[in-house]
Amino acid sequence: MSATDKLCLGMAMVYSFFGITLFLAPATFWGPDSPLSYWTAMDESGIWFGRTLGVWMTATTTSPWTAGVPKSALAKLYLVPNVLKLLLFIQAAFFLDTTGPGVNAMLPINMWWTQIPVAAGLLMLNLQAVGEKGKAA
Repeated sequence: MSATDKLCLGMAMVYSFFGITLFLAPATFWGPDSPLSYWTAMDESGIWFGRTLGVWMTATTTSPWTAGVPKSALAKLYLVPNVLKLLLFIQAAFFLDTTGPGVNAMLPINMWWTQIPVAAGLLMLNLQAVGEKGKAA
């Protein structure tokens, strides 16, 4: 399996999971009262934005299988968002006052900490995928 294939599969596994749950019920899955709280505050605008982001994440990351989008094109597209998301995850983990752990948290940590190694791994895979030669995945 090429780095491009691994990247697209990894992005789909991570972000379509979050995308589906964000679309269905962002506050229930990730809000202040959730056992997996990413946010200690979530108002109506956050719920609305989470739902729209969930649709976008799921549609984009599953597009190689649902719409025939070339994986090599997605690898190029993912590079800038993966860099910026890593920076935003660091911000959420260490600098925001409205991130977990929530009152019902299963783990006594800010859940954004768990996203930093995931995002770093996907970014490393993304760099490998963009550097692949002759792979029209």
